[in-house]
Amino acid sequence: MKRHAFTLIELLVVISIIALLIGILLPALGAARRTARQLQSSTQVRGIQGAMVLFAAGNNNYYPGWNGQSLTTFPVPVGYVQPAVTGAPASNRFALLLLYDLFTGEYAISPAEAKTVWTTGTVTTSNFSYSLLNIGSTGDSGKLTEWSNTGTSSAPVISDRQGGSTAAPNGDPNLVTTSLWVTSTTNATTAANATNWRGSVGWNDNHVSFESSAVLGNTRYGAVTNTSDNLFV
Repeated sequence: MKRHAFTLIELLVVISIIALLIGILLPALGAARRTARQLQSSTQVRGIQGAMVLFAAGNNNYYPGWNGQSLTTFPVPVGYVQPAVTGAPASNRFALLLLYDLFTGEYAISPAEAKTVWTTGTVTTSNFSYSLLNIGSTGDSGKLTEWSNTGTSSAPVISDRQGGSTAAPNGDPNLVTTSLWVTSTTNATTAANATNWRGSVGWNDNHVSFESSAVLGNTRYGAVTNTSDNLFV
């Protein structure tokens, strides 16, 4: 009985075709994965901004960290001790949203980052991925005005910190320690942040845009408008 089998040449041809298909499909799969992460992160950015709107309903229409009169260490459930800090860092503001179950710990983590899911205890920068608007000064009336449910379509209030880029701005020590859009002009990575960062930005009317640069155009905080606004400066 005659047996049929692949010759060495036929086997090599099959292997070559499989290798070629893998080479074609892998970039497409990688792009699809990046797109899926982008969409998931954008959804979470929108959801967190929506949670801030819910919080504002019981806080004089202001988002967590500001009550219209002062930057506060907020009231929290019995048994939770918030570290004493100045201003209103993002960790305090995320703590409010998490402690009152406005979203889960998983929701505060971008699909582009590996973080620790918060369940109990102090909220730190290891528990969330997103940057919040810098409201660290009571003299900055424009940003404090927009840290409320104004519905302004040109006022960004939340963004990806990493945004899928390994170059920036997760390497920014100011951003990592506070997760705020930084105001320091001494940051050595500012130029890299502006050009290499890309990610989702949530605006005060709850729309989300995907930006390829940290430099945004035509933003507005209260009466203050900017034609070239760097998220990290």
